[in-house]
Amino acid sequence: MALDKLKKELISFIESTDNEELLSLVKEDFVFYGKTKGTDITDQLSETQLKELKALSEEEDLKETITLVEFNRATEKWRTKS
Repeated sequence: MALDKLKKELISFIESTDNEELLSLVKEDFVFYGKTKGTDITDQLSETQLKELKALSEEEDLKETITLVEFNRATEKWRTKS
């Protein structure tokens, strides 16, 4: 998509919404990514943190998951009135 067309489309979306929460989120993203241009979110991580992040990203999706029944049993004492 051409840059000018994309800008016009975004402006149109912004002008057509009265959702203050949405506009606030969009503003936060613009501010954040405007400050981090040319950088990566991982730039400030240590080598150890990068290795841990890589290992976590490669883990099985369902590693250490439990069923709803197991969860309910494990948390039952906190969900009852004393």
